[in-house]
Amino acid sequence: MVIVAPLSVEFVLVAAGVSLLMIGAVATLMSGNVIKRLAGLLVCGAGAIASLAALGAGDGALIIGVALLFVYAVLGVALVVRLQEGYGAIEAPEIDAADADNDTQERVS
Repeated sequence: MVIVAPLSVEFVLVAAGVSLLMIGAVATLMSGNVIKRLAGLLVCGAGAIASLAALGAGDGALIIGVALLFVYAVLGVALVVRLQEGYGAIEAPEIDAADADNDTQERVS
């Protein structure tokens, strides 16, 4: 006879938070689009905060986590806008190609 212990709510919440964290990390690392990388980073942060909340972290830690996630979002959007203005693209291969062209022009001059 196999005895199966019921899953606790805390375990399910922690597993969901860790799943969000891993999905965000994979999206951040695998995407070539800068906006998708930023979205992946934000999903990763949300998963980390959800996991902390499920594990019973203090209110101060959760507030600081949310504040840091907001700062990441604001700085990330500012960087995306600056990349679009500077390079005319938000795809990483296009930005790398523009950097390589700029480097070769600086070496020739």
